[in-house]
Amino acid sequence: MAIKKIKISSLPLAESLVGLFTIGVDSLNRSVKVSLQFLKTAADNANNAATSATQAASSANTAATSANNAASAATTAKNEANTATTAANSAATSATQAANNANTAATSANNAATNANTKATLAENKAADANTAADNANQKAEAAQEAINAMQELAASLSPTGIILDYPKTVTYRNTGVMQIDYTMLPENARRNVLFLGDNNAVTVLPDGGFTVNKPGTSRIFVIPTENTNIYKTIEITVIEPGLRKIKTNALRFTGNGSLRLT
Repeated sequence: MAIKKIKISSLPLAESLVGLFTIGVDSLNRSVKVSLQFLKTAADNANNAATSATQAASSANTAATSANNAASAATTAKNEANTATTAANSAATSATQAANNANTAATSANNAATNANTKATLAENKAADANTAADNANQKAEAAQEAINAMQELAASLSPTGIILDYPKTVTYRNTGVMQIDYTMLPENARRNVLFLGDNNAVTVLPDGGFTVNKPGTSRIFVIPTENTNIYKTIEITVIEPGLRKIKTNALRFTGNGSLRLT
C-alpha cells in the first residue's frame, strides 16, 4: 500500500490539544509518547501560577504600598500624637496654673468674705449703737418738747391779759424833769415787759416809760406789752405853755386873759 504524503501545512488545524500526542525520550533514554494535553495542563498551570504570582506580586505591592501608607499614617499619627501630647501637657500645665490661680482667687474671696463679714458685724454693731443713740435722742427730744410745752404753758400763764396806765395827760412846757408813764399788768404775776413808741414831737419817750418835754404840742405814744401785743394802749400827752412863767429874775408874766395859772 502506497503511503500518501501530505504536507504539514496542508493539514487542518487542531482545535484542542485533547487526544494529541508527541514523541519524546524519558530519563532512561526510552522513546515515549507525550500527551499534548498534559503539556497544555502544565502550561496552563504554569500560566496560572505566573498569573497567581503576578497577582500575588501585585497584592504584595499593594500590601507594601498599604504598609507604606500605614507606616506613613502611623508616623503622621505618631507626630500628631506627639503634638497632641505636647498640647495636652501644655493644657495640663495651664489647667494646673488655672487651678492654682483659682485656689488663690478662692483664698482671696474667702478672705474678702471674712473681711466683709467682719465689716458687716461692725456695721450691725454701729447700727445698733445708732439705734440706741436715736432712741436716746428721741427720748431727749420728747423731754425737750415736754419742757417746751411746759415753758409755753408757763409763758401763757405769765402773759398779760390787760394793762392799766397812770400818766399825766397834760404837762407844762419848760418842765425839765423826767416824768413817768406808770403801768400795771393784769394779772399781777404777768410779765412786765413793755415797749414804748412815741413820735418825739411834744415829748420824747424813754425805754423805761419816762419822758421829757420837747415843745408845746401833743405826742401820741404806743404802750405795747411785748408778751401780748393785742392789749397795747395808745395815749396822748399834751405840752402847754405855763399860765405864769418867769421872764426875768424879778418878773412874772400872766396868761393872755390875765389869769394866773400854775401847773
